[in-house]
Amino acid sequence: MKSWHFFARQFHQSTKCLNYNSLLNTLPSSVRNIGIISHIDAGKTTTTERMIFYSGLTNRIGNVDEGDTVTDYLTQEKDRGITIQSAAVTIPWNNYKINVIDTPGHADFTFEVIRSLRVLDGAITILDSVAGVEAQTEKVWRQAKERGIPIIAFVNKMDRDGSGFGRTVKEIVGKLGTRALLVNIPYFEIAKDGGKIFKGVADILTKKLLIWEDVDGKDVKVIDLDPHDQNIIDEKYFKIANELANCREAVVEQLGELDEHVIDCFLETENYMKVPTKILKDSLRKLTIAGKVTPILCGASFKNIGVQPLLDAVIDFLPSPLEILPPQVSSSTIKKFKKENKKLLTSSIESTIDAKFGCIINNNKNLTTALAFKVIHHPNRGLMVFVRIYSGKLESGSQIINSRTGEKIKINKLLIMNGEDPLEVKFLSAGDIGVITGSNEIFTGDTLITNAKNKSTNGITSKEENIQLLPIPIPPPVFSVSIEPDTIGAKRKLDESLSLLLKEDPSLKLDFDEETDQTILSGMGELHLEIIKDRLVSDMKVPAEIGQVRVSFKESILKSSNSIFKSNESTSDDNLFSVSLSLHPFENDLNEALEFIDHDSNHLYLLDENNALIFAPNSMPEIIQKAFSANKWPMFLTFEKIIKSLLSGATGALHIGGPLHLPLHSIIVKIESWSIPSRFDLDSVTPMIQLTREAIRNSLDELSNNNKTVLEPVMLIKIQVPESDVGIVSQDLMSARNAKIMYVEEEGHDGEIWAREQMERTYTPKDETLKGVDVKGRVKIVAEAPLRDMIGYLGKLRGLTGGRGSLDMELSGMARVGYDRIGEILN
Repeated sequence: MKSWHFFARQFHQSTKCLNYNSLLNTLPSSVRNIGIISHIDAGKTTTTERMIFYSGLTNRIGNVDEGDTVTDYLTQEKDRGITIQSAAVTIPWNNYKINVIDTPGHADFTFEVIRSLRVLDGAITILDSVAGVEAQTEKVWRQAKERGIPIIAFVNKMDRDGSGFGRTVKEIVGKLGTRALLVNIPYFEIAKDGGKIFKGVADILTKKLLIWEDVDGKDVKVIDLDPHDQNIIDEKYFKIANELANCREAVVEQLGELDEHVIDCFLETENYMKVPTKILKDSLRKLTIAGKVTPILCGASFKNIGVQPLLDAVIDFLPSPLEILPPQVSSSTIKKFKKENKKLLTSSIESTIDAKFGCIINNNKNLTTALAFKVIHHPNRGLMVFVRIYSGKLESGSQIINSRTGEKIKINKLLIMNGEDPLEVKFLSAGDIGVITGSNEIFTGDTLITNAKNKSTNGITSKEENIQLLPIPIPPPVFSVSIEPDTIGAKRKLDESLSLLLKEDPSLKLDFDEETDQTILSGMGELHLEIIKDRLVSDMKVPAEIGQVRVSFKESILKSSNSIFKSNESTSDDNLFSVSLSLHPFENDLNEALEFIDHDSNHLYLLDENNALIFAPNSMPEIIQKAFSANKWPMFLTFEKIIKSLLSGATGALHIGGPLHLPLHSIIVKIESWSIPSRFDLDSVTPMIQLTREAIRNSLDELSNNNKTVLEPVMLIKIQVPESDVGIVSQDLMSARNAKIMYVEEEGHDGEIWAREQMERTYTPKDETLKGVDVKGRVKIVAEAPLRDMIGYLGKLRGLTGGRGSLDMELSGMARVGYDRIGEILN
């Protein structure tokens, strides 16, 4: 009998004694940064809790239903039994360090998944073996693959009635478009009533059967299923041994198609069972990291079966920070110019992966770069900034530069997280995920820079000060609520609490409606805003009145405006500010629209609400052109600060909107010409902000009401329902939801031709668990519908399908509303 109990006890003692600092000495090659992603209720948090328990970090197994898990620590998470915020925990496993981020499964918290994926090197996708590939599974899978993140799939809940391992694997191939390589398969024993009891897994690569015999899952019986080397297999295990042999043959064949070395090893004996385990593991690791295959494992996390092999698979098949592509890095600086064409340079920065030091940026081994990907408020420690260290080493007490603001910050303590519990450490190295304390001036997406050699910013070049790691995209919010304090005295507390929530969650947006004098909070969905409301009222004790959830509508224009000129009418050129601009609407693709507008392609600025600001050719003021010609930027104000005045004015005016006071959307602001005082010592461009606002407002006023319109969010809807419910769900979508059904697909007909062919070729064990079970086919309905008609739809879908339907919605775009419905919307 093999036991993981020893490893758990050993690691538990070591982490206690060394206070985690021993983990920080782990080489980058022994680090894994992974996320756990899936559809809601597939078992992410349950699996994470078992990982924590078997690693020895805790002496008990947290339970989602009882609200005592390590990673779901918010009151709202415990009450609802769902993950709302991504949570990080560092797990020791067999002399490796695994940084795990447990992410939400609900679509309303998709930003939590997005920002987690930004700092991960690998992922585990967990699937419910009864439900198979669900709508949100496809979405998070696509998000991970778009970032080139290698994935392991874990087919969970194999103990449940109606579970289908083979069926789920086929869906993974057909719906997610990947090659599935079976690492282990389920093993069942016969119950007294003749039913099947899930007891363990057969490891295809090692040819071992693992049977979990105790309740807590620490002790595992290991049986050799290799019939060679005089090994006699008990008759009880003949069936699973034969199935293992069939699966191993399929694995060798699949790997052989992509790796000639596997074929060469097979040809030495022409025996699938004799291909060495190490050869298969090495090949599978290489192909997984390359994104060509997906290792498949199975288990039942709630029953404590199959989690330890999953941890082993993380080590065996997912990459270390040394095996990923170096991060995309750029540096925007105004201190270097090309004299011949007077263009501002935005230079790319070299980043490489070194076998010893990990990532090295700008060929500087002492340069430490970190990305802030999350900010939370801890009740005792204040604001805590989650960071991924990409290069160098960050020590507590270091001075850092925030490259977004240029501000120098002295950090306080460094921590790693065990769910809610922070553990103090002395340093974080390249590849580590940890927490910075002691700063209120760091936001999600900020790049942090320091010199690891002297723990300060001394020796950092101007180019390095402006380094930017690839930013974290923030999806636009589509729902909103009004929030008002109950009393005038409560306003300050409300403002402070909202500011804190927005810092934690950048997918929230706060606006002020001048027409109604209301504060408007926008978010990703109904549940998202409901959670925020609960946190404000229950956790932060803010006495406030919060309105009903409503859809966030926008305004736009139907034709371009004439050029409008504004100036501060100064009598002296030394103090003259002026701007001339025009507005241009577009419907779909910004780049396509720009093809028909003459502009300076070197200066394009993206604004909120799908708006943009561009400059006409040769529109730069003479004083700036002279500055571009100099070897060194001579002006007191930076170019960025000067441009920011135009951007700030444009953003403010577009946000206030037109006659309906809705934010303007999908508009290009073209600066035809502009001027600032002809002085290198100019120390303020504040008048340009107001002039730009006034020019945009005047442009809107000149357009007739017939050339203005209202836009509403349209959602791309993916629904999976039993075949028997397709009719009633489709009818409800078309009649009650004003939906346009794009297509309906039966299960197994998803994906490209390659995926369907690969699905048919993929060998899987027969699902004996489905014998005698009435398994109805599932159908995917893909449609588009106005968001205002989809409010509260999930509850309706569950009612129509008896709880068997799943839903995923994401913003498809904004659509114009007919004049006959504008009044209805505004009311």
